[in-house]
Amino acid sequence: MKQHLWRGYVRFGEFRQGLLRYLMPRRMQYVAHSWPLRPASCPCDVHFCEYLEQREVRGKSIFHFGTGGHHVVGMRNHAQAWANDILGLTVAPSEHASYVRQVIRDPALAAHYKVSFGDIYSLSGALLPAFDLVTLFHLCEFEDTASSGRRFDDAGLVRLFCERLAPHGRLLLYRGSFGYPSADPLIRDAVAKGWLTFVEEYQSLVIYQAGSASQPGPMACG
Repeated sequence: MKQHLWRGYVRFGEFRQGLLRYLMPRRMQYVAHSWPLRPASCPCDVHFCEYLEQREVRGKSIFHFGTGGHHVVGMRNHAQAWANDILGLTVAPSEHASYVRQVIRDPALAAHYKVSFGDIYSLSGALLPAFDLVTLFHLCEFEDTASSGRRFDDAGLVRLFCERLAPHGRLLLYRGSFGYPSADPLIRDAVAKGWLTFVEEYQSLVIYQAGSASQPGPMACG
């Protein structure tokens, strides 16, 4: 019953989005629902937390694409005092609102966990620091090709974050993503160009490291 209600909730949000986009074509496409923590069906964030804990990742800079309404990565980082500085990005307004509520309740959460709302395809490399870890668990899942704010496509997104990886920095993908079959060739191309090297598979995650070749130069945004 809960699964049936969830699907109905998601479909209603998608229908509403489609209708509003029809009426206002320039309107931003966003995710209307807040993704709950469901490790049985989507364990990537839980596995990432376990990776951070087991590998004793502390005091690093992390870009986390797709926070979920649960914000488990930021919450665990705060609760366990890992002191990683995490920049999360969500395209779901309700997930950003849940972050705001959490910070109001516990301002210390924001010391090492910041969440922005926006379309990842509109990011500017000039505004991003170098990251020690980048999670692109939802690469190729949600690209609004009609958006007037779009600066690049999925291939450009891979290039952008290869450029923003710190030396020995790591980029992580999620094999269970429905976008993974499309994302994998893009990553393989980055490996072929020497921008990334394969490191290991950790549970549902596939992990790459900044390659030995020169990182790609600044992108021309279109």
